[in-house]
Order: sequence, then structure tokens, then C-alpha cells
Amino acid sequence: MRIPSFAGLLRLLPISSEVRAGAPADNMPRAVRLLGAGGLADARHRAEHVLESARRCTCCRELLAHMFDRLGSTLFLDDDPAALARAFEDAERDAFSVRVLAACIVLSGRERVAPAL
Repeated sequence: MRIPSFAGLLRLLPISSEVRAGAPADNMPRAVRLLGAGGLADARHRAEHVLESARRCTCCRELLAHMFDRLGSTLFLDDDPAALARAFEDAERDAFSVRVLAACIVLSGRERVAPAL
């Protein structure tokens, strides 16, 4: 039985034309748009599939294993996955790292709240 590659599985998740064109989002977090989702609920469903596939990829497993060492324990829904990916060494990331980080943000990120004065 042939197991599809991680890259092949990611191709099954459509990326909206808005994301491909790099158009600014209306009000959706960048991580949601990178997953090609129309909203947070859909993005969470897609993120689960991305992370399931990522666990089978050597590079992505390495990224996930070092994520909290590099980024800390708190992710926010408005975090930029591409900016977070730059916290990793070149050998620890690949072309799918931004999408994997977007999945992590969608599943465990929280709203950024201003401190009470």
C-alpha cells in the first residue's frame, strides 16, 4: 500500500485564491487564511489534518518537537506563522513549516487581550 507524502496530503487542502494572491484579509487571522479556511471552525478541522500528516514527516516532527523551545508556550490567533517560522534554523524547517505552524496557531492559539489597567 502506497502512503502519500506529506506534500501530497497538503495538496488535498485547497488554498483560497485570496491566500495565493497574497491579498490582505478582511478580518480573519493569517493562520486561518493560510489553511484555506473560511472561518475558525473550518480552519480547526483542516489544522487537525495538517498536524496528523506532519507527525509522519521527519522535518515537521522536528519542528513540532522544538516548537515550545523556540516560540514559548503561548501562541496567539493573530500570530504570523511565517514570522514564527524564522525562529527555527534552516535545517529545522521546510516549505511546509509555515502551514504546520498555522495549524498549531489555529488549534492552540488564543485571543490576544490587552492588560487591564
